[in-house]
Amino acid sequence: MEKKFLKVISLREVEAKISELFSLKTLSEELPVMYALNRFTFEDIYALNSIPPFKKSLVDGYAIRFRDSKGASQNNPVMLRFAGNTGIGEAPKMNVKQGEAAFVPTGGVVPEGADSVVMLENSEERNGNVFIFTEASSLENVIEEGIDVQKGRLIAEKGKRINPKNIGLIRSAGYRTVKVIKPITVGIFSTGDELYDEKGPLPEGKIYDFNRYALISQIKADSFNPTDYGIIKDDKETINLVLSKAINENDLVLLSGGTSKGSFDFTVEAINSQGKPGVVAHGLNVSPGKPTVFGIVSGKLVVGLSGNPLASYLVYRIIVRELIFKKLGIKVDKTVVTGKLVENVPSRKGRGEFVLGRIFIENGESFIQPIFAESAFVSSLAISDGFIYVSENKEGFAKGESVAIELW
Repeated sequence: MEKKFLKVISLREVEAKISELFSLKTLSEELPVMYALNRFTFEDIYALNSIPPFKKSLVDGYAIRFRDSKGASQNNPVMLRFAGNTGIGEAPKMNVKQGEAAFVPTGGVVPEGADSVVMLENSEERNGNVFIFTEASSLENVIEEGIDVQKGRLIAEKGKRINPKNIGLIRSAGYRTVKVIKPITVGIFSTGDELYDEKGPLPEGKIYDFNRYALISQIKADSFNPTDYGIIKDDKETINLVLSKAINENDLVLLSGGTSKGSFDFTVEAINSQGKPGVVAHGLNVSPGKPTVFGIVSGKLVVGLSGNPLASYLVYRIIVRELIFKKLGIKVDKTVVTGKLVENVPSRKGRGEFVLGRIFIENGESFIQPIFAESAFVSSLAISDGFIYVSENKEGFAKGESVAIELW
């Protein structure tokens, strides 16, 4: 059988070579704000109203003009005319004039004319008058309208993930619904006679399907819609049929297994059989993930991921996900921290490498424990906090060196 050698390309070349060849339409849908959690904003969101939307009292007390309290004390209170009550959630029915005081509850609207609220403990209402026992200052116990957010202010940038914190902000700024990016659909299947996903004991020689479950979970975490085509046996005709169906039914397709040079590796042939240009790159200059296949069929991206769990997970997370996000205009803030390595991280110069790691703090200083794992290992991901990237022009990192780790 003819040998198939991989022609590896760098991560930068992947983006340059592939991003212009496939298309993803950024469509929108409108959802109630309550149901927009973890979705991505379709457009910039500006406050429809100020927050707070009115001048608000911080205490139960009497709204006054602060100058009317000049000289007030316990022994020499100032007497003001009682102008009425303002209820919580109600618009005031009066303006506070010079020499007047109006009751206002905590969170209530401070009436026009008033610029200070005197706490109940420092005041007393008797016979239609209010006695003030302390001198007030301007805006004492008052929050001005818009002091938190002014109407028209940008409160959520286009392409940003909506989290529980800004859901509350978006609603407070006057929105009942919000436009979000409509999820793309991603077809996913695993290939391999060794894979097993049935009930009952695991037969000898079989392994459970890590990759499909992990990929589907990542797709859901990114608020996309996965289409699960299950496990496909190492049969060329069946793989071709399932791949064709997946391409027709989805915006993008991921398949794992069958990307190295073994006799049962049909991924390259399967992608090329679906249409032009077919496979545009086979081989990444990075470990793990070297045998990754990138194909384009009918303007859609098809990625053949390694059957090895660590490689499959990392290539989607670090490379494929970034390609998708850039196409859709999604902006995700990455959390990168630095720490000192507690042991050497060797690497071969000329090839990029992803190394898992755990971060811990000791005596106020951050340290990183690298996790060295074969790409077939499945437990290392679960105990890691993120990954360290060793670029292709580096020969690793030395113990004690300060390095960056990108957290999951």
